[in-house]
Amino acid sequence: MIKAGDYYGDPKLVEVVVRGAPDALNWMIDEGGLKIRQVLSGGGGQTAFRVHISENSLGEPFCEALKKIGEKYGTKIRLGTKVTWIWRAEQEGPVLGVEVEKGKKKQNIAVKKGLVIASGGFGRDIKMRQAYNPSVVPEYNSTNQPGATGEMIRYAQAIGADAIQLNFIQLYPFGEAETGLLDPYQAYATRIGFGPIYVNKLGKRYVSELERRDVCARTQIKMGLKPTYVIMNYKQMVKVGGEKDLESGVAKGRFIKGDTIEELALKLNIPVPALVETVNNYNRNMKEGKDPEFNKKINKDMLPLDEGPFFALTAWPAVHFCCGGLRIDASAKVIDIWDKPIPRLFACGEVAGGVMGQTD
Repeated sequence: MIKAGDYYGDPKLVEVVVRGAPDALNWMIDEGGLKIRQVLSGGGGQTAFRVHISENSLGEPFCEALKKIGEKYGTKIRLGTKVTWIWRAEQEGPVLGVEVEKGKKKQNIAVKKGLVIASGGFGRDIKMRQAYNPSVVPEYNSTNQPGATGEMIRYAQAIGADAIQLNFIQLYPFGEAETGLLDPYQAYATRIGFGPIYVNKLGKRYVSELERRDVCARTQIKMGLKPTYVIMNYKQMVKVGGEKDLESGVAKGRFIKGDTIEELALKLNIPVPALVETVNNYNRNMKEGKDPEFNKKINKDMLPLDEGPFFALTAWPAVHFCCGGLRIDASAKVIDIWDKPIPRLFACGEVAGGVMGQTD
């Protein structure tokens, strides 16, 4: 994980994530009722299959499991309620409370034990993106939900919190080409442990499918041939998905289907001979166990694209993950600009910096 983040990740924070991940997953399964598929998938930049997928391919079941656990221990969910300020009286003092707004009504809520900020990143805040990384231009779509706007980072900074590595903004290479959408269908783009390929509009592979997200995204942008495509077949997709995903994805126009590679190429407006040649070469690579063009590591779990039906997703880089954020220690305490913990203030998840390094 440290290597994948280009050595920018704090080893103490990385240790917490790596050592705690199995227990956290079991906790969600045992106490939260999480249901996962009994298969591991692999993704770009990974050296082993380690991706767990929910039964419906969404991230929602993980959130629902956490919600269930929280409510079991007395958590109250306030929907439609926006935090508008964090109260702290003095530089050395603790966080006292938060100001919230629901409709036209404002209210102050006292913080007695601790305030945990878990508000995500700022991928939807174009002004904030531009302030810290001008290369992430407004034209990039975002995979994030609309509330990923960064105000909680700014409120914490206003009471003395330190923030680090805010310029590390990751582009997800495989957002839906026109909208940047990342949904259960688009997620198939990164489940490449079983052999899908990435091709451009000319029908040519352009990168090793096991490369890191930032490498894939930079290659796409440099080519300038929007969109790119993820090519899969039925056997590969059912390894990590199911019939319902395929049927609904085709019906909604998210998966483009062809019974043959030639038919798929025609539907994608890709030169047929080029895509056929690319697929034939790739199938030969699978058989020979080597990839002379991009040096992709071929493993025993990868399946060739030798049998239809075939499916394609459109893909183009979209803002996905803000790797930087509020500075924390290994106990998730927010650290201030004088290198001291702010009493009663904690942060976790994407809003916290120093964990992922330059990429995740």
